Amino acid sequence: MRKLARWERQLENYTSSLKEFAQEARKGEGEFRFNSHLIKASDIAGQYFCEKKIEMKHLHGEIKTERKTSGTKAHEMLLEGTVRIKRKDLWKKIHGEKTVFTPEMLLLARYKGLVLAGRPDSILFMRGFPLIVFEYKFSRSQRPFRNHHVQVGTYGILLKNMGFDINRLFYAIVIADPQAKDDKKLKERVVKMVIANGPKEAVLTTENARIYYSKFNEKEAEHDLDWAIEFWKNNREAIPTRNPNKCRSCEYGEKCDASLNVEGQRN
Repeated sequence: MRKLARWERQLENYTSSLKEFAQEARKGEGEFRFNSHLIKASDIAGQYFCEKKIEMKHLHGEIKTERKTSGTKAHEMLLEGTVRIKRKDLWKKIHGEKTVFTPEMLLLARYKGLVLAGRPDSILFMRGFPLIVFEYKFSRSQRPFRNHHVQVGTYGILLKNMGFDINRLFYAIVIADPQAKDDKKLKERVVKMVIANGPKEAVLTTENARIYYSKFNEKEAEHDLDWAIEFWKNNREAIPTRNPNKCRSCEYGEKCDASLNVEGQRN
């Protein structure tokens, strides 16, 4: 029997994980909070914004807002010009000689008994090594918040648990002006600036965005994840934000009975 190449073994393991998860999901209720089978990286990040809001979303469903709709359209713009590719061909390219970008690649892996999943806006790979995770946020804020770092940190853990070597991994959190959602050249400029910067941490500025470029810290990402998954394992109740501004703008305000004086909030 022919010995499998590295990319073939990795793809085989990934495909096997997808099938295993699908079988578990078909069995019915999951063993974690809200009968979940799978925990999304975006929900992990959301816990660091307001954990009570994540609870409200799962109890009452997603509520559409103008901000969410605008953000969805902005991320759709980032996908313009991309093409779908078969999973086998994608893995061959990831492990090929040339650099390759993988927009919205599904990351899925187990972590301490849970199945985690996420779709980064884009990942730059070279010869099988993930080099840069790109994550875009359209906001008038000039800086990323803790939940943004937690989200890309979770992507880093997912990549590691999928069998990728993350020793060279950096991430770029791009805070773009909301008007930049129609800027078809935004992604191109961001990539050029980050690559020109080289493998060192920096804050880079373009005409309508600021790029926070950081080295992935595995220990910090695991620490953040470990706190978050205690909620999903039903080891504690949801901790609401202490920031009244978040409550005032929350779409679940009328449904949420949380106090702003709860101890233990992670901001």
